[in-house]
Amino acid sequence: MLRKPISISIFAGTVAASLWALAPAASGGSLGPTEGQTQYLPIQSISYEFGSKFMSGYFVQEAATCSVALMIIEKSDPEAELTATVTRVRLVLNPGQIAGLDSEEGYSVNLTCGESAKTMLVDFGNREKLMALQALALPDDLTTSSPVH
Repeated sequence: MLRKPISISIFAGTVAASLWALAPAASGGSLGPTEGQTQYLPIQSISYEFGSKFMSGYFVQEAATCSVALMIIEKSDPEAELTATVTRVRLVLNPGQIAGLDSEEGYSVNLTCGESAKTMLVDFGNREKLMALQALALPDDLTTSSPVH
């Protein structure tokens, strides 16, 4: 019966995150620096602008993994009618795994599940730099293996 309360709290968090995600797009405000790294705890709000995109969400520790819920929306003119739709992204990352989100303008956000899934490390900035960081995190057998014929 533990499954239902977790589902309800994830649903409530997703609704809150989606409503909160629309506020910066409507206000036109910037969320801070264009490059950096921040560490988050479970259910702490994660929000970033990268290029023409805005991302908001959170993660929870579930079965020794980081269960991530994100809402991604196209930034828009605060004076214009809101016509963009939100995309919901669900990820399950093992500790040490990285997921990357890219915008067409060359900006990215990397999400890294921390040790024992107790934290989430978020890197944001230039796509090329973050893709290189993500490649460094791959296990050696994946980066040095030859193509299958």
